[in-house]
Amino acid sequence: MSPFTYTDFVALVQKYKIVPFADLIPEHPSLTASVPEEVWHTGNELDPWLWRVKIVTDGHAAYGKFIGSKLLFVRTDLFPLVQTLLSRGQSIEARYQGGMLSHSALKLYSIIQETGGIDSRQLRKLSGLTHKDQKKEYERALVDLQNSGYIVIAGTQAAENEDGWSSMSYETSGQWLAAAGKNADSPFPDAQAALKAELEEVCTDKALLFLQKKLGLNHPV
Repeated sequence: MSPFTYTDFVALVQKYKIVPFADLIPEHPSLTASVPEEVWHTGNELDPWLWRVKIVTDGHAAYGKFIGSKLLFVRTDLFPLVQTLLSRGQSIEARYQGGMLSHSALKLYSIIQETGGIDSRQLRKLSGLTHKDQKKEYERALVDLQNSGYIVIAGTQAAENEDGWSSMSYETSGQWLAAAGKNADSPFPDAQAALKAELEEVCTDKALLFLQKKLGLNHPV
């Protein structure tokens, strides 16, 4: 049996349109379920740990924690629809004024927007949320921004020392979409209808029901 390659992964995302990093959506593929455990973290071209960033930098998919703490790959041409649904078609300022986002989230977004993209370590320093007691606040704000569709994971930054972990880099969704040549201005009801039609082509009933709930496909306009 031929090994599952990066090309196969891109094809998987192209076909299923929304693919989670790990098992999440019932009766729906994920990256971790597509490759055997022994190929992870090998550092070669068959290592799917490297693909999670390569598929973003190659422009095939948006990547981020778009459902709770769970990571998803969204096919690039459909991410404008997903972004509209996650944000409920509202600006970040409107969501903040409505009490749906914290001041910390708004501050992080402003820094990401002003820098044009930044890695997590530097972002935390600039935010001032550097005390150990503020780590959860910082991480919660990052997740909230991704859940609301305002930022995406754009890549990784190498570790500062040989034994350390690389850190994620972030861009605003607007910046990422602009670089990808996409527009995120679909009205909320149009985005609902368009994304539902796309997902009905590839999802089982269980998978579609899950995504309808999580992405607000049936959310009142």
